Amino acid sequence: MAVVTAVIDLGELLWFGYSTGWLLVTLVTAVALAASLALRRRRPGAALAVAALGYAVAWVISWSEPRPLPAMAQAALWVAVFSAIAEGTSRLRLTAIAMLGMCVAMEAFEGIRMSDTYAAGRPELLVYDTVSVSFVPVVVVAIAETVRGRIRLATEQADQAERLRQLDARAAVRDERLRLARELHDVVANRLSAVTMRITAAGHVRGRDSTAESVALAEIGHEIGTALGELRSVLGTLRDDEDGIGAATPPSLRDVGLLAEEARRAGALVDIVISGDPYPLPSMVDLASYRIVQEALTNVARHAFPPQATVRLDYGSDQLRVRIEDEGVLQPGSPSGSSGHGIIGIRERAALCGGWASAGPRPGGGWGVEAALPVKKDGS
Repeated sequence: MAVVTAVIDLGELLWFGYSTGWLLVTLVTAVALAASLALRRRRPGAALAVAALGYAVAWVISWSEPRPLPAMAQAALWVAVFSAIAEGTSRLRLTAIAMLGMCVAMEAFEGIRMSDTYAAGRPELLVYDTVSVSFVPVVVVAIAETVRGRIRLATEQADQAERLRQLDARAAVRDERLRLARELHDVVANRLSAVTMRITAAGHVRGRDSTAESVALAEIGHEIGTALGELRSVLGTLRDDEDGIGAATPPSLRDVGLLAEEARRAGALVDIVISGDPYPLPSMVDLASYRIVQEALTNVARHAFPPQATVRLDYGSDQLRVRIEDEGVLQPGSPSGSSGHGIIGIRERAALCGGWASAGPRPGGGWGVEAALPVKKDGS
């Protein structure tokens, strides 16, 4: 547009001649057009002000000469008005429309003033003024309103997509916590059942004599049995139908070799490296570490190319560190962020045990998952 209007104004200068004042008008409009083009994206309000100021200055200077304003003055105003309507605020949009209306009125007044010139054999000026004053501004406003509507629609769709993503993430967290609650139910139920069996066995060993110790053991066994029943009635509703009705034996990190075999059957190459002397883990740490390795190897088999990973288990004095590292790259169409449902579950499990977990690209390439779970050996 800048080139076209500059050519039009240059041709007008060569065709109709020029004076010093008209050269000044052309220079002012050129500066206004350049500034409007430079500011229309970053500061549409400033672009509109510069274009209007240049238009008004050119209109005042050209008052002494009966000829239309340079095309660059009109182009600067059209560009600024278009940007203000399409991308500006509602107040800026109304200001731009009002300013365009004022300039159209000024052009109409100029056309009335130049009616004698049109009648004196310059009909081409009448055609030019008619098109530039009435037709082009309407087209500019119509297109700008269309673009504004599309931008608003795209913004609303982006906001809706972000809200859906947040709801999806919350649902993933909620589902993972429900799964953790079901597994917690299994762990606690197994432990309470074991304690109840030991108390019952102790009562049988003591015989039928009604001593204070046997009465206390019977009461403890009754209370534990009642608590176990209440726990099953409350948390049992969290279990899906396919999970069964009884408390299943929770998986253990001792079965990490089975996880590696499952990943290998899915086409992945998995190595297991164990540091330190393995020792019995607390139930929740044992279960959480198993699920972390399981989720990480599942992601390797699904998304890494080639699917090759190393599982590192470091049994420290006060914590268990779990690292799963792969050397591959993400397959096309695979999620690239660190906020997937599986990663959410890994972080939730680590936090439940009082530890932490992280996942992300490795500096040397590939993907890594790392978790640190505190261990109290005397509480295992």
